[in-house]
Amino acid sequence: MKEASKSSTRKTKIQLFQYLLVGGIATAVDIGMFSFFAQALSIDYRIAIVLGFSCGVVVNFSLCNWVVFAGKRKPWWVVFVRHYLASLSVLIINEVAMISLIEIFNFQNLILAKIMSSGVAFILNFAIKKNYVYNDKRYKESITNSSKALLLERRSRR
Repeated sequence: MKEASKSSTRKTKIQLFQYLLVGGIATAVDIGMFSFFAQALSIDYRIAIVLGFSCGVVVNFSLCNWVVFAGKRKPWWVVFVRHYLASLSVLIINEVAMISLIEIFNFQNLILAKIMSSGVAFILNFAIKKNYVYNDKRYKESITNSSKALLLERRSRR
């Protein structure tokens, strides 16, 4: 029992390290696109947050499927929808943190505020992805339960 627990802890540590790398790349895309939208195109920073974040989520999803949680590719669109929905909570945290820094605390540097708000949301993002989006147990339970329901329905027809 202890061996399985050690293996699970080690796997989580490896995934966290991989996610740190993947998250760093996705965050760089997010911040870069935010900067482009807010500064180069003069789009309001609240809208630029959503646009940059959406670009980062697509990169994060792609790299998570390829590197961090490889081999857990259920139908890709199901994973993508779960990934994006889970990311919405992180977007809300990002948005609230940015607006708080800028509107309440009169923070002037948009890029630094974006970096700070992204850092706040990182751990929550990993926990949600690991425990919701790529959780095999939940996915298998839902498949098993729907399969059982289908089997019972077929038996009742006979």
